[in-house]
Amino acid sequence: MRRRVIALLSCVLVGCTSQPAPPPPPSPAAATLEEIPLSLRWERVTGLPGDDAWERGLHDITAAGPGAAWAVGYTGWEDGVTATLRRWDGTRWHALPAGQAGSFHGIDSDGPANVWAVGGDKDAMHWDGRAWRRIKTPIRPRDVAGDGPRAIVISAADVATWDGTRFTTVLDQDDNTVALTAVDAGAGHAWVTGSASGRPALWHGRDGSFARQPLPDLLEGELTGVWQNGGDDVWAVGTAGRAPLALHWDGRAWTPAQLPGGTAEPVGVTATGPREVWIAATDDAYPNHVVILHGDGGTWTRELTPSPGEVTRARITSVPGTSQLWLAVSVVNGDSESIVTLRRR
Repeated sequence: MRRRVIALLSCVLVGCTSQPAPPPPPSPAAATLEEIPLSLRWERVTGLPGDDAWERGLHDITAAGPGAAWAVGYTGWEDGVTATLRRWDGTRWHALPAGQAGSFHGIDSDGPANVWAVGGDKDAMHWDGRAWRRIKTPIRPRDVAGDGPRAIVISAADVATWDGTRFTTVLDQDDNTVALTAVDAGAGHAWVTGSASGRPALWHGRDGSFARQPLPDLLEGELTGVWQNGGDDVWAVGTAGRAPLALHWDGRAWTPAQLPGGTAEPVGVTATGPREVWIAATDDAYPNHVVILHGDGGTWTRELTPSPGEVTRARITSVPGTSQLWLAVSVVNGDSESIVTLRRR
């Protein structure tokens, strides 16, 4: 957020001198601009033909290995929007038929033969390693998580689970103060982030039952992303009091991480363990970069990606079995947006 301060000096009240006024202090953005280094380990990866055209964007990305990643989004404008689905084969991206109006909002993989994508009008699609199958959900899904034979989808306020046969709503919140944003699942646990009454909130699910979790006392804000590596290693990120926020669950309690200061707004997180955590954030001070925060279990560092353009949205995921990361980025193009994919080796 950029702020300008205008000081008015009155000679009548305080007198005038011949000395020139001291220069104003640098703005917070200017003072911190050079503190975040540019990382050349991020590279732009050639996408699909037309990615640099307008009226298209990516909403989410997932990876099951170095030769298997998927990303979802949309193309088109207003009433002509259609969902898009793409797959990385280790060498290049391929467009896959989505066959539906609207936009895909979320995608998750629990292995190369267990992929879920959601969006549109109560639509889910499942890849079993052989074919994509379309399945209707009882809610309008905005994110999905796969966990073996189970899957969990969330809407703005509700949660539904897949039992191998059908989706069933298991959390129905008729509450306009609640907003759900993201879900992750594994080892029989599911974690949902969002906000409640304008403050960060989180729900935990097990055996089909979901309950809101006690969190530390936090300022106004929301949680926007979550990543789990088991029942006792979960990260949730977002903002609180206009500051970046990361919470870690160790199986007993949620503890805030000591993140670097600044105005970054975390939008996604991925982790391979408590000592290897990566957060993607947007920041008004760096509008043409994605800000990356990295935690090694002791300290947090920041880096900037090479500029893909003016960033509107970014999602991050790790690549199992490697140290690689993927970023799906949407950037401003006229009064719409275009697509950029970045990879960190």
